[in-house]
Amino acid sequence: MKRVIACIDSSPCINALAEAAVWIAKETQRELVLLQVLDYYPASYHLGEISGVIGFESNAMLLKELAELEQKQSELALDYSNNLLKHISEMIQEKYGVTASHIQEKGDFLEQSFNVLQPDDIAVIGRVGERSAERNKPIGSNVENFIRGAKCTVMTVGSTFKPPTRFIFAYEYSPTCVSLMKRVGQSDLLKLLQCHLLYVGDHPEILNEPMQYLKSEGLDVVTEYRYGDVAENILLYQQEQGIQLIVLGAFSHSKIHQFFLGSIATTIFRNSTVPLLVVK
Repeated sequence: MKRVIACIDSSPCINALAEAAVWIAKETQRELVLLQVLDYYPASYHLGEISGVIGFESNAMLLKELAELEQKQSELALDYSNNLLKHISEMIQEKYGVTASHIQEKGDFLEQSFNVLQPDDIAVIGRVGERSAERNKPIGSNVENFIRGAKCTVMTVGSTFKPPTRFIFAYEYSPTCVSLMKRVGQSDLLKLLQCHLLYVGDHPEILNEPMQYLKSEGLDVVTEYRYGDVAENILLYQQEQGIQLIVLGAFSHSKIHQFFLGSIATTIFRNSTVPLLVVK
């Protein structure tokens, strides 16, 4: 059975993230899975390597206290993870009538997440993480790396979520984008929404072929031609039309390629108030 993987933490995005994951699960009849990765830092994390300090490693009492502290920290972190999963599961069950399964891992968030994810999954992640230092950042430290490394489709969600009825698909003529177009047409989620096919460039006739293909796959398609900066036009069109979701591909060798690697990504994440779906 295909899955929706909700990457759970205590960030400001958690409620919206849960709502988005439930919406996807209900619309596509996927299994809803809550993934919580316990990546706490042990008490000795900042102490560095002490073996080179002559005589220090012989301080048995200090090392014993550190071991006890780390054991207690580990237990508290596990309690936190269990309680968080329990709270979100109960909220989802009570509010939406959906039962979620759990995956709980320990270690580096990216490494453990990539081990869990499968190509057919849709992963949902908050734009910012749970650490207070990230609260005022437009993009969390793990988000861009997560998008790049995940082998499945990824949705990023901010602090609020409204179930979309339309999405923007920014198109260009390249082998990568043609492949992406086919995945959009075959998506069990995107087929349920109206597709606004947006091209930014000097050759509007480029949209004829993708429009016909997406329509043949059963999508309701609206085309739009724009000129100028890619990010500015995506954001402007989204705001003008009140569209609730932006869809782009993760890999491309063109201006859209910059979306995840440079200034376009920063512009979109900083200024867009709607979720982003990265189709793979």
